Amino acid sequence: MNASELFDKAVAQFNNGDFFSAHDSFEELWMECRTGEKEFLQGLVQLSVGMFHLVSGNFKGAVSQLRKSVEKLEKFHPDFSKIDLFYLVSKTKNLIFEIEDFQKTENSKSLQKLITHYIFPIKYYKENHYGDKDN
Repeated sequence: MNASELFDKAVAQFNNGDFFSAHDSFEELWMECRTGEKEFLQGLVQLSVGMFHLVSGNFKGAVSQLRKSVEKLEKFHPDFSKIDLFYLVSKTKNLIFEIEDFQKTENSKSLQKLITHYIFPIKYYKENHYGDKDN
């Protein structure tokens, strides 16, 4: 599988809620990367790990990884690698806020509601994407 196909697979895994597998796929790309995209891929690894921590109920780990992800992804152009990073970073920041709020007022929201209402997809425009020469 080439890098472009693996990236497609990782995005699909993330968008299907298989955050652990998405982490593995993004990490494989990250480990093989020899360009400036390495930090971008690390941000996606951390995003996937943060989401996995969230659905596993590890809020501290989720917030930690999501914050690291935001720090890295904010450095890139809003549509880098044909991912809507403005959307992704905004949704991640909102999720961090909601997790922290949930931890303070755990009685007012259920974990399932938090997950159902605040988990989001990676918006990805495949026609010109990761691994393409003109990207």
